Amino acid sequence: MESTQNAESQRLQTLADSLDCVTEDDLSLLAGAKLSTLEAWRKRGQGPAYVRMGNRVLYPRKAVAAHLESLTRERVAPGKALL
Repeated sequence: MESTQNAESQRLQTLADSLDCVTEDDLSLLAGAKLSTLEAWRKRGQGPAYVRMGNRVLYPRKAVAAHLESLTRERVAPGKALL
């Protein structure tokens, strides 16, 4: 049974890669967020754009990169000079 799940997980990863997407598990790892948090983001219209196919969710790599770019913040206060 575990072998079948591992094979399915590997196949999903291969398919996602071929479509230039990341899986929910990949994004969860990258963001340090639980799968339930990703689901909440989708429900609130937050987070990166996604594609739903049946009960699977994939995130296009370009959408993830664009979302990361939108989170980038410039320094507000000048840093202290190093001696």
